[in-house]
Amino acid sequence: MRSSDIRKKFIDYFVSKDHLHLPSASLVPSDDPTLLFTTAGMVPFKPYFLGQGIPPKRRITTVQKCFRTTDIERVGITPRHLTFLEMLGNFSFGDYFKREAIGFAYEFLTKELGIPISKLWISVYEEDDEAYDIWNKEIGIPKERIVRLGKEDNFWGPPGPTGPCGPCSEIYYDFGPKSKDEEDCKPGDPCDRFMEIWNLVFMAYYMDEEGKLSPLPQKNIDTGMGLERITTVVEGVSNVFETDLFVPIIEEIRKIVKDSDSVTERLISDHIRGITFLMGDGVVPTNEGRGYVLRRLIRRSLRRAYKHGIVKPFLYKLVPIVVDIMKDAYPDLIEKKDYIQKVLIKEEDQFLRTLEQGLSLLEDYFRKAPSKTVGGEFAFKLYDTYGFPIELTKEIAEEEGFVVDVDGFNKYMEEQREKARASMEAKLEESFISLSDDEVYLMRSLPKSEFVGYEVLESESKVLFFIGGKHGKKISNGEEVYFLMDKTPFYPEGGGQVSDTGKVYNSEVEVMVLEVKRLGEDFIIHRGKVLKGEFEEGQIVRAEVDKEKRYHTMRHHTATHLLHAALREYLGTHVMQSGSLVSPEFLRFDFTHHSPLTYEDLKIIERKVNENILANHKVEKFWTNLEEAKRMGAIALFTEKYQKNVRIIKINNVSMELCGGTHVDCTGEIGSFYIVKEEGIGSGIRRIFAVCGLKAWEFQKRREEILNKISFVLKSSPDEIYVKLEKLIDEMKEKEKKIKDLEERIIEKELEVLANKIENWGEFSFICTYVDMENEAIKRLGDHLKSKNDNLIMVFFKPSDNKLLGTIMVSKKVNLKGITAKKIVEIIGERFNGKGGGKDTLAQISLPKTDIEDIKRALKETLLK
Repeated sequence: MRSSDIRKKFIDYFVSKDHLHLPSASLVPSDDPTLLFTTAGMVPFKPYFLGQGIPPKRRITTVQKCFRTTDIERVGITPRHLTFLEMLGNFSFGDYFKREAIGFAYEFLTKELGIPISKLWISVYEEDDEAYDIWNKEIGIPKERIVRLGKEDNFWGPPGPTGPCGPCSEIYYDFGPKSKDEEDCKPGDPCDRFMEIWNLVFMAYYMDEEGKLSPLPQKNIDTGMGLERITTVVEGVSNVFETDLFVPIIEEIRKIVKDSDSVTERLISDHIRGITFLMGDGVVPTNEGRGYVLRRLIRRSLRRAYKHGIVKPFLYKLVPIVVDIMKDAYPDLIEKKDYIQKVLIKEEDQFLRTLEQGLSLLEDYFRKAPSKTVGGEFAFKLYDTYGFPIELTKEIAEEEGFVVDVDGFNKYMEEQREKARASMEAKLEESFISLSDDEVYLMRSLPKSEFVGYEVLESESKVLFFIGGKHGKKISNGEEVYFLMDKTPFYPEGGGQVSDTGKVYNSEVEVMVLEVKRLGEDFIIHRGKVLKGEFEEGQIVRAEVDKEKRYHTMRHHTATHLLHAALREYLGTHVMQSGSLVSPEFLRFDFTHHSPLTYEDLKIIERKVNENILANHKVEKFWTNLEEAKRMGAIALFTEKYQKNVRIIKINNVSMELCGGTHVDCTGEIGSFYIVKEEGIGSGIRRIFAVCGLKAWEFQKRREEILNKISFVLKSSPDEIYVKLEKLIDEMKEKEKKIKDLEERIIEKELEVLANKIENWGEFSFICTYVDMENEAIKRLGDHLKSKNDNLIMVFFKPSDNKLLGTIMVSKKVNLKGITAKKIVEIIGERFNGKGGGKDTLAQISLPKTDIEDIKRALKETLLK
């Protein structure tokens, strides 16, 4: 039985037990800023565990892609630890609990997979008598094969700093004792006899930021079984790296790295799986957040291979093997393969160019270091200048018997950390609303929110429920409230499209609708502010969308589909949407591509979009099931979660995408389309800003006004501006050349004068005088003087209004004697109330008008001490 068979058996088994099978969510968590990655099967369902929405079904099963960094240092060293893994999971949201979860797991392992009962050991939380009794008295596991463990081992979660959690029961596979020492070993002991294969979490609590536990609105089940580990058991091999998930990758690594060792093979094979899946889910190499983790995987792999003499990119060659192994379970990888390889080879090439230089700097540091500590400032320099993650510096340092001053490094990183924290806090403030136990209970009896906004922009609706502790209350003028209606024309924010705004009203009350969001799968929640009257549950109101805003938004949304199609047609099918923002003012479209677009590229793409607008294609909108949509070739976004039934937007033979947003009926309604800006936002990700309709007209009018102003200033017609500007630029260059020639002549004459003003001050030469030149000319003058005297301190002043502007230049030879340009600035500044700064060899200062003879005396007194 292969890994693919186990996947299928697991899904089929739990579907037969009335579970809804949902596809894997992205490794980038949707709407959860507390997590960098999807680390467990329960992450996509976190809102349901917290009671912040109603799940599509109370029993769900998935095979979830997961990525974890907690064990990254152990990957390769041990035969079990991984970063990327697949988690087989079954979930219950307030339906079944311990007895059923334990029964399902036992039956699947012993009957479906045929694992001998004698090979199974169980651990339970030390205080969980109920789970112990179910395993022992009902399932029949002998008490000598059931182990009670503490909180560290058998209390799971949360998956981030806060969240749902609970006691758990773990199922272990017994490989048998490999030595006499392992004969008395049990799960939880430090031995390799047992491998945990399935964790059953009885999720009943919520942990806050202080670690305090409080009961969840309902008791839930969250289980996770690593596919890699259960495949190890079923295939009868000794570790995960000997399974069919890894062997083909390792065989290819051996062809490239001729003298590889097991640690190298395990590390690279794990990391290339993580790299492929992270990039497949839109993560790109950067210096922060998710991109930093991806970059770290790439660089750890390259560094490991570099030790074996591999000095050229090679990871990109492994991507097709990963795709081939995983393509049946994750077919979206096939079309992303070329893109992943192109971005990866550029990242590899870039790092390998700096790796040798960075290693050389480290080796030089090790030779000269007065102690066995790598300073924080140097570690930060390696990170900031040469792209060395601090973890890589630590690994290399440890190999040489050094430790890294991580606290010092963190001090230099603090400013960037502060920015990241501020960004995280801003996102957290925008996160979904938490429901109380009472609200969850009461909402179960409410009908689903009916969205009628595809067909109409007004509806007669009934106000059903106030959220946020305001149920049953009257909301007065000026107050805000979150509320549900039985039906709504307001589009809730989603799929990159901003929400509708507008108002709900009747003869007694008027409420401005400020924001609309989904709450779980069943409810649409409105944030409103009462403008007049009293707002109450049960009122019948007129719900009215701001039509102008909706139409502007619709134009921009349909245009993103045309833009996506144009990019794929012109650049290639590796182009995939990796993010978007559709608003009434503009559209922002992020897409995968490995190089910047030229002006000509953008012109062609813009033209293609406008041609499809002018063709006035019909925009078809219809619902179908997910399988049929895939068969039709509709494009789906990997960052979106899709239900069984999906909505398709089809524009003739130009575009067909899964999309829940609002769109125009014919492309001609878009009017026109202009690209405002194109830029890179990460390795392999480009971003386009564009405008449509009236917003495009306004953009073009602004450009026209600017052009007319330039024409007026240049006294030229718009058609002749380019020629006129070229002529002016040529004239400026000619004048600049003449000025430079004149400056050089002045400098030559000035050098003769200044050479006579140089004084000998003990161990060095010194000059302090007025020089009436521009800064660049003064620097060139100083360079000339230094070339003839490498033991020179120069202090030049230029009068300006009631100030002196000073340029201080110091030869490197003088720096070695402890005298720097910065130090001279400090002396002058302190004595004569000046301000300035600079480097060791060059600095500048501004001070009130002062006799430079006084400055010279002050410097002589200080420097000659």
